[in-house]
Amino acid sequence: TSAPEMLTSVFAALENKAVMVVGNVIGSNLANIALVFGLTLGVLFYRKGDFLSEPEISFNLILLILSTLLVWIIIALNPFSFYSSLVLLAVLFLVIVIWYKTNAGRESKFEESSESERFLLLKLLVSLISLAIAAWLITKGAFSILETFGLGELFIGFTVLAIGTSLPEIAAALALASKGRNEVVAGTLIGSNIFNGLFVLAIPGIIGSSVSINYHQWIPLLALLLFVTVVFCLYIFLRINSPKRASLGICILLFISYFLSLSLAYS
Repeated sequence: TSAPEMLTSVFAALENKAVMVVGNVIGSNLANIALVFGLTLGVLFYRKGDFLSEPEISFNLILLILSTLLVWIIIALNPFSFYSSLVLLAVLFLVIVIWYKTNAGRESKFEESSESERFLLLKLLVSLISLAIAAWLITKGAFSILETFGLGELFIGFTVLAIGTSLPEIAAALALASKGRNEVVAGTLIGSNIFNGLFVLAIPGIIGSSVSINYHQWIPLLALLLFVTVVFCLYIFLRINSPKRASLGICILLFISYFLSLSLAYS
């Protein structure tokens, strides 16, 4: 589900709109937790469902907090430096290796492909092409809004790109939450946020974007991102092997945090 963020960020970086990429990363990660997870809790609460976490997720929660802190550090130093991008990609590679090692031997056994799956590769190719076209249209629409209304790149990236690219997470979360698969939602959001922070943020530096950035304008949004990330991680950690009814209070807190982030991005 991070593919839309990756593609829109590539298109934005190629147009030397690197600030928009940073807004996209922070906005998408905030939307994933505050909006998508908030919606998940809301659906579960309405259905009077319990929220339960698996013990294996605890290490991934630590990785999520550490990656969020690294994103803050990189933005504070220079997010568009080639060396910053190398650091992010190196950490991502390390995370992937850790995931591979910890999941070795847990592979699921799949049955032989059925007749209907013969064109799986073709379907995958068509889906990727459609995704690339959709990402290009979202980016072009963001550029048009930027030129027409004169809004800042930070705000456009934080809203138009971030919300547009978070739609897959929203759709998946609502579908899974309605089936009570909240642990899958949590795992998807953790993986998506780590990938956004460590890969998508590295795109401008790899492409060679050279723009100036006012770090101080990002501090409130970064602080809010860290806050909702910690709340998210603590909530899931406290539900490990201890199912309890989904919290409406946390749902409301996350929604308030998201709308506050929109106000901060606009100002």
